[in-house]
Amino acid sequence: MVDNQFEWNKEALRVLRLRMGWSKSDLARRLQCSSQDVDSLEEGKTLIEISLKNQLELLLRQADACSDEVKYAPVAENTCDKKALEQIDFSRIKAGLE
Repeated sequence: MVDNQFEWNKEALRVLRLRMGWSKSDLARRLQCSSQDVDSLEEGKTLIEISLKNQLELLLRQADACSDEVKYAPVAENTCDKKALEQIDFSRIKAGLE
């Protein structure tokens, strides 16, 4: 369902498209419309209808999920690496090999 507090307008549509790294044709394919329709929406010539707002809301949630994963993945990997190294006593391993 549409988040009633988010106002979908031409700029929000363009920002979402760019945030996802999509061309106008990429967005059109996901919205099942033409690239010309996306042009009209981004130029403000066509109003964004409720059915389109629902689709955009889903794409926005996808963008949020992807950005969180990209944002936190390096920190999580670094933490895992540090913990893994803390669990291994290299002096014991070295002594065992000698």
